[in-house]
Amino acid sequence: MRVQTLDTKVFPRELLRLFFLLFCLLLAGCDSGASGGEDNPSPDAVQNDGDSDTDSESDPEAEPEPDSEPEEDSGPNDLIGHAYSGTRIGLVWERDGETYFIYRNGEKIAQTSNSFFVDQGLSVNTEYVYSVNTADTASEEEASWVTVKTLVNNTNVGLNNGTEDDVLNERISTFTECKNAPSALDLLEEDLDNCLVAMLEFNRMVSLVEDIRAFAARVRSEQDPAMVELGMRLFHNKSLSANQDASCSSCHHPAIGCGGDNLSMPVGVNAVDAALLGPGRSDGVNEVPLVPRNAQPICNTSLWSRGLFWDNRVSMSPNGVLRTDSRDVTDNTVDAVGSGSLALLMAQAHFPVTAPPEMGDIIDFGYDDTVDENFTAYREDILAANLDIEAWEPLFTSAFGDAEINFSRIAQAIAAYEAVQIFIDNPFFSYVEGNLQALSAEEKRGAVTFMSRDAGCTFCHKGAFFTSEALMAANYPQIGIGTDESGSGADLGGEGSLGFGAFRAPTLLNVAITGPWGHNGQFASLRRNVEHYRDQGASIASYFANNEMCDLEQFKDIQDCPSKLAPNGLALSQDILAGNDGGGVNRLTDDEIDLVVTFLGTLTDPNAANSSSNEIQFLIPPRDGGPDGKQLDAKNRSGDNL
Repeated sequence: MRVQTLDTKVFPRELLRLFFLLFCLLLAGCDSGASGGEDNPSPDAVQNDGDSDTDSESDPEAEPEPDSEPEEDSGPNDLIGHAYSGTRIGLVWERDGETYFIYRNGEKIAQTSNSFFVDQGLSVNTEYVYSVNTADTASEEEASWVTVKTLVNNTNVGLNNGTEDDVLNERISTFTECKNAPSALDLLEEDLDNCLVAMLEFNRMVSLVEDIRAFAARVRSEQDPAMVELGMRLFHNKSLSANQDASCSSCHHPAIGCGGDNLSMPVGVNAVDAALLGPGRSDGVNEVPLVPRNAQPICNTSLWSRGLFWDNRVSMSPNGVLRTDSRDVTDNTVDAVGSGSLALLMAQAHFPVTAPPEMGDIIDFGYDDTVDENFTAYREDILAANLDIEAWEPLFTSAFGDAEINFSRIAQAIAAYEAVQIFIDNPFFSYVEGNLQALSAEEKRGAVTFMSRDAGCTFCHKGAFFTSEALMAANYPQIGIGTDESGSGADLGGEGSLGFGAFRAPTLLNVAITGPWGHNGQFASLRRNVEHYRDQGASIASYFANNEMCDLEQFKDIQDCPSKLAPNGLALSQDILAGNDGGGVNRLTDDEIDLVVTFLGTLTDPNAANSSSNEIQFLIPPRDGGPDGKQLDAKNRSGDNL
């Protein structure tokens, strides 16, 4: 059967809305997910309220038997399934204008002309096999099929993002299940699971993984498909920069490092090639980038509950009070979304667009940058005004009910788009949830090492979100232009932080694909980053003795690199070390460091690591120039489309 496609020149608006509807059903879960709220599925969705008891008796591993001879190429493309809650599963696939037959565990449960389906009334913590076909047959030979498991319960309302307030760790030898082994290297293979499971129980990891999954489901369910659609187009549009040559995705593209740029420090405005992202991007003038800090990945930003940016300067207090350094931004955000899941993301979206090296300088437009109100005026009078009303009207009307364009709405839509970029399915979580084969023996030894008191990792990276969300003194090398207005190159982190040179402890979810590592991208390898904590003082000395910053991909071709990239680096770093009593020490051996790095790889979501995965591709708009022809359709330095 020949797959038919629609002509994008004939139906641009219809295809645009279809793309985002599919995207949001996939990642947002248009009904209430695991939040325990009232169901509110798309009015076009086909649903099934079948008998869950009957469903749970079916063997999810069974091979469905064909009912009839399948037609050639009868399965739809890109079938994806996600649990929306403990009792619901959503399916989505690429539309080709057919009627689709949906099978669960080999039994036909529905047919639809839509390209999505929500199955309800399922059993909690149960795996189901779905196949979708354009022929009335359950044959998996020709149909598209996927296996999906519901959440472990339907009562967790998703208010805890998986963080842990208390530091819970002990030495390996204190666990009887670890047979008094002083190190994970000494554990017999037959004792690995008993030892690791005991440590997981001590750390309450099972309940914390349940929490982060429920939190993610709630956040996804709260996003409106039309709002996400608008946000994606805005995020990838150059109209929101002063010179209309940079977009949010210039430094945070979904196909690069879970929403980063794979650079030590970003290059924002005035790039030689605006479409070239990641390694090779340059403004052709500044060998040392003018953006002082590493671009943190966008994926999983909606899971943060306490603060954003490296210094947590956009923060949320435990009682739900939003704090920023702009009264206008704070008030606009609270007025729009209160203190809900979008508050931090919406507030954060106001600031990169007014950062001179990132997206533009308000001074260039005659605004006094010492007055907060002038930043607000610039966002409205320049940036919002850059959006052609006729071109953007359909998207704004769909999202907000009318065609008014203002920056508050722009920030809210961008926040909704960022909110659905959640990637938390990884081998370690599978192990925690009971699949003891999900990790290799070396990965298990790495997990044991990571969680031991001797390693000290969980002082900053605890819980299922693998971060305290707090500012922590990590004593990283000082390189780049820094944030000190004196031009010394110093960057002391957040105000009122714990110690000198303290920055927000990043989540370790997907950390293996988000390098270079450090608040300036100081370390070229994850292993070197982990090694830094063995002896931070010795690490600093070695870093500058060997000019490691000049081995970074972004700076390896700079002549006289040390004097340009870190002229005062050693002295500044030693000052920070002195203020923090010489830095920390954990004394891990080389072999133990290797184990920790191996374990950290198990925190990667395979769909985040694969830029061709359906989940990543749904976050990238069609390469059609966008509503106004100013979309950043990105490429890498090899010229390949991202």
